[in-house]
Amino acid sequence: MQLKGSSRKAVLSELKKIRELDQRYDDGKILCSMCTKPHPIAKKAYRMFFESNLGDSGLFSGSAQLEKEVMQDLAVLLQGKNAAGFLVSGGTEANLLALLAARNIAEIAQPEVILPESAHFSFKKICNLLCLKPVYARLDSSFRVDSSEVENLISNNTVAIVGTAGTAELGAVDPIDELSKIAKRKGVYLHVDAAFGGLVIPFLPKDKPPFDFNLEGVQSITVDPHKMGMAAIAAGGILFKDAKRLNYIKTETPYLTDKFQYTFVGTRTGAAAASAWAVFNVLGVEGFQKVVGDCIKNTKLLADGLKKAGLPLVVEPTLNVVAFRDRETKGLAEKLRGRGWFISYVPHYDCIRIVVMPHVKKRHIMDFLSDLER
Repeated sequence: MQLKGSSRKAVLSELKKIRELDQRYDDGKILCSMCTKPHPIAKKAYRMFFESNLGDSGLFSGSAQLEKEVMQDLAVLLQGKNAAGFLVSGGTEANLLALLAARNIAEIAQPEVILPESAHFSFKKICNLLCLKPVYARLDSSFRVDSSEVENLISNNTVAIVGTAGTAELGAVDPIDELSKIAKRKGVYLHVDAAFGGLVIPFLPKDKPPFDFNLEGVQSITVDPHKMGMAAIAAGGILFKDAKRLNYIKTETPYLTDKFQYTFVGTRTGAAAASAWAVFNVLGVEGFQKVVGDCIKNTKLLADGLKKAGLPLVVEPTLNVVAFRDRETKGLAEKLRGRGWFISYVPHYDCIRIVVMPHVKKRHIMDFLSDLER
């Protein structure tokens, strides 16, 4: 910080120059992100509520109302009529709260959690924070967790099973219905990480894999409005099957207008709730069906183009995520980056990964395939 302040004009001019260093979703070159350009209404709503703090909801009752309505909408979408939860900083915090609840409910001295090998990397951080031992279950040939191995790995120390509805690398959806039956039979908590897929699967035109509260064993679900929900960052979400489970994650807050907090982060912007609320209300179910439908069409266009170019897919896409290989995949990834394409190279699967988000249009797919041929 300098001793004397600069003029507003100078500060804004400097910010504008620095902003040019960031990539822009509109360019269609960002093909590796599970976030996207916020819907225009999300930006306007965010600006209207940027001063609010959901961590002290008595002062910002309007913002708290918006959060409540967003969570009600998500509960209905995920078939959880009694579900309760909050908007949080993202999928990591949502998954953290779910496993915190599972651990506290179980009250086991040496708690373990069974994770798919494809589980998001945030679970490593979460297990470290919560002193949980991660036990990994192998994947099947479709890169979904092997449910029979999950069942075999359950022990007296197991406090939770985790399934993923839309893995970060391949977009695979674990057999949540099978995991639900296992969890019910064994009396084990089942958490579904649907940070990405939670706002994709319900709007698919067909072939919707089961993953939500309609499955009896599912106890909590992570779903992020700032991904396919097109809300402003940060707007993650955690939903529990019913409000009773909130008692296992609450913290007393003696000097605030609320008696308790249930999120890990204390200060939470109401602007994120406003942005999600605005998008949900502007689009509605039909609007989301169109957005997801367009992404799926472009996903198929990309997948077909890759096959035509002789580049094999790792797995047929379930959601709007495509992964493919070449004879020298890492080298191809570097060449594509050199042409300005922001794609992911995933060493574990030796593949290039592309996420077809709403900002990725048909023309961007065609430009990418053209560059790929060259």
